[in-house]
Amino acid sequence: MRRSAWIFLAAILLPSLALAWLAVRSARDQQVILEHQQAIISQDVTDALAKKVRDQLDDTRSAFVQRTQKLLEKSSSPPALARNFNRELHNSWNLAEVGFAVGLNGTIYSPASRQGTVAKTFRSENDRFLSNRENVPVFAQNSQQTFSLDLSRQPTAVVKPQAQMTQVERQVVPKKSFAPQQSALSNTLPAESDFRKVIGTDISGSLARFLENKLRLMVWYRPPNAGSLVFGAQITQQELIQILTPLLLSPDLHRGTDAAGSNSAKSAYCLALLDDRGKPVALSRSGFTADWKHPLVATEIGETLPHWEAALYLVDPQQINRSASTLQLTLGFVVLTLVAAILLGGWLMAANVRRQMTLAQQKTDFVGNVSHELKTPLTSIRMFADMLADGRVTEPDRQSKYLRIISAESARLTRLINNVLDFARLERGVFSAERGVCDLVAVVQEVVDTCGPHLETVGVPLSLEIKAQTLGIVGDRDALAQIILNLLSNAEKYGDHEILVRVRQEKGASGFLGCVDVLDRGPGIPPKQREAIFKPFRRLHDSLASGVSGSGLGLTLARRMAQAHGGNVTCSARPGGGSCFTLAVPLSQAKSDED
Repeated sequence: MRRSAWIFLAAILLPSLALAWLAVRSARDQQVILEHQQAIISQDVTDALAKKVRDQLDDTRSAFVQRTQKLLEKSSSPPALARNFNRELHNSWNLAEVGFAVGLNGTIYSPASRQGTVAKTFRSENDRFLSNRENVPVFAQNSQQTFSLDLSRQPTAVVKPQAQMTQVERQVVPKKSFAPQQSALSNTLPAESDFRKVIGTDISGSLARFLENKLRLMVWYRPPNAGSLVFGAQITQQELIQILTPLLLSPDLHRGTDAAGSNSAKSAYCLALLDDRGKPVALSRSGFTADWKHPLVATEIGETLPHWEAALYLVDPQQINRSASTLQLTLGFVVLTLVAAILLGGWLMAANVRRQMTLAQQKTDFVGNVSHELKTPLTSIRMFADMLADGRVTEPDRQSKYLRIISAESARLTRLINNVLDFARLERGVFSAERGVCDLVAVVQEVVDTCGPHLETVGVPLSLEIKAQTLGIVGDRDALAQIILNLLSNAEKYGDHEILVRVRQEKGASGFLGCVDVLDRGPGIPPKQREAIFKPFRRLHDSLASGVSGSGLGLTLARRMAQAHGGNVTCSARPGGGSCFTLAVPLSQAKSDED
């Protein structure tokens, strides 16, 4: 014993203490590591959100193109649609604040200034730009090329969370993006251009410009069959925000773990869409507030929404600090954990020894039970066979009775031996079944016809209730018959009043099941013991003491054989008293028979 203690000390305790000491030393740097990991993971999230926003804006532009094409199909001619485009677009597309149509020569067909305050304001703001008489700062993206000067498109690794940067650092460190242009600054700058230069030779595109510090977002489309006409729309920002808001709740943006190893990443941060003034226009968590100018990480949307950002804020800014503290405490308790593990291992070993001793005792009892079970039918067979062989019984009725007894005891002896052999094969894993298509109803009918006369002889009525005409299954017919025979034998031992066998079909989680219920009127089984009776050698009462014969293998074999067929055998209480054992196996095909 002392030697074992020294082995445990040298092999486990001392190395564990050394590793714990090294871990505690390294724990002092965990906060910096966790912050860096959190920033990297979070940057990927905001990059993905920014890409989703850009894709949605591209979809919006495509939707405008499709809407314009439908209006052209309904119109008598492109010029006719151009004169009424503002009204027609308003009636068919809710994202349009103003619809406009211009010619490349500078003629503005729509909207007319008399069509309302919004149209009048639009004309006063954009007449000179749309008629190619003025170059204005504009952010433009066409279907084939980009006209904005983007100075923030160089992807860079996140070195430090923005929440911990100074204002100068946030201005110098570029934000990640997807375009291949290179620059060292962090701003998207507009290019001076008029409308005709913006569209160039492309078919469709989008552009944005700032007027009085307010963003104006437009999409345009030049139909191939409309000559020099260009159709466009100024997007309603409120409607656009309603479309973009669900993107922040996308499940793939809230999947995975945070840097601290927590699986609750969805509740750990809030995604926000910030406008050009740094104000949130959409949030993934309603009611969330933060210092909007200092997100953990942020990614610019790009020229489609200039100066807008996809930002990420920690719901609990102190979470990383607490995670680092928790890690330090965890490492501090590692020694206690190892000691507890050693004690637990010792307790498990002792419990295993006790379990093996109990199993050995059960096997000893099993040998005694089997010996008794073999002796009883052999004695009866030998006694009645000797009486018939010596001619001491001359009455035909008594001879038939004795022959029936010999046959029944022989069947009982065969059943017991088969159970022992089947259990031995199952334990060795060499049990094999000859599978084929068979009818469960026919198997049950055959077993009932075979066992019925014997049960009537011993005074136990047996009735059969069939609620399905056929139940086709793929399995071993003999094994299925053995399962039902074991259930009937169990019902005969403990339910000596009556036995009911019911065949039915039910809908399971993965398909239809063929079910056989064997119901008895015995003393019943307590709910806590309904699983224990299916364990090998387990019986509620000792057979030699209670007078009920059995080896403790019948129900075990029944369940294992059923499981080999993809089914199961379960036990439940029978209404009015007694037990109900149910065999359920999957059918080979969906059945239409109903109860």
